[in-house]
Amino acid sequence: MDKELAKIVALTAFRSSAYMNNLIPLLKEHCSEDECRNFGIAIATASAEINLQILQKVFAMYPELSAKFDLQVRKYGRPI
Repeated sequence: MDKELAKIVALTAFRSSAYMNNLIPLLKEHCSEDECRNFGIAIATASAEINLQILQKVFAMYPELSAKFDLQVRKYGRPI
């Protein structure tokens, strides 16, 4: 995988995880406490797998992308 494709993969993985995490306030508002907790655990598990199976692999290939993502997240709250 070349660096540009790695960047696209990493951005998509990060955005997918963030998109799922954005469900939590909606779940809290419209679901029971048990449902919210169960879905919250499922979302956390899926986000962890995205990190482990995609982001860590991409960043192992291109450590400079990891540093760039970290900087952008600290500055803007997300990679751009």
